[in-house]
Amino acid sequence: MKLSHLFPRAVIVTAAVAGVLLSGCARSPVSPVPQLPLARVVVVPVAPIDKLHTENKGIPLGVLWQSIADRIKSSDFNARMETTRKDMGARLTAALVRQLATQGYEAQALEGAAGRSGLPDADESQLPETDAVLRISLNEVGMYSARFSNDYVPRVNLSAYLVRGQTEDSLYSETLYYGADANGDASWSVPANPDHHWSSFNELFDHPQEVAQSYDYAVDALAAKIAQNIRTQAPPVAVRSAAP
Repeated sequence: MKLSHLFPRAVIVTAAVAGVLLSGCARSPVSPVPQLPLARVVVVPVAPIDKLHTENKGIPLGVLWQSIADRIKSSDFNARMETTRKDMGARLTAALVRQLATQGYEAQALEGAAGRSGLPDADESQLPETDAVLRISLNEVGMYSARFSNDYVPRVNLSAYLVRGQTEDSLYSETLYYGADANGDASWSVPANPDHHWSSFNELFDHPQEVAQSYDYAVDALAAKIAQNIRTQAPPVAVRSAAP
């Protein structure tokens, strides 16, 4: 008997056996590793941003002169809104605690000795797995006037990071945009209140209380969005226990 006649049959048998093994594996789904439910969120106090900025893309002055004009206006605007700038971190921290509690978490602002930033910080490794630490970084705060528009609208952009205690696993991480850079209803987008706009820099500069109120609204809207996003990514204990 010639060996060449056996090879095709051997190949067919081998392929059939492999197919059975593979099909068996395909029918055996890998069980996901269960995660402990999240009970408490510790919010690290949010540090205020260093400066507020105004930007006007509609000024037909050329890139250099527009940049100079924006810097001058930003300096004036920042000085005018200094109290609002300093208070924004504390307001956002309090709003996050409120909104997280609304979503079913035990939430609290971190208290303790100040770290390098002058605010207390948390060590996730020292917390139980049912706790998580939320950190927020304000990236940009100011007013923006788009090209072909005379109106100034609020801009508040920030990054949010939620890390599980002990394991230090990331549970939620996202950069969110309020107002000027928002677009649609995505998880990262928070449209501004349509009533909050000013037709010129002078009008903006002359109404500091209204501007401060627009930032208070932005803080509350961002805190609500973050809390909703966290609930989607890492539901609280009550939601997990109720699931089938």
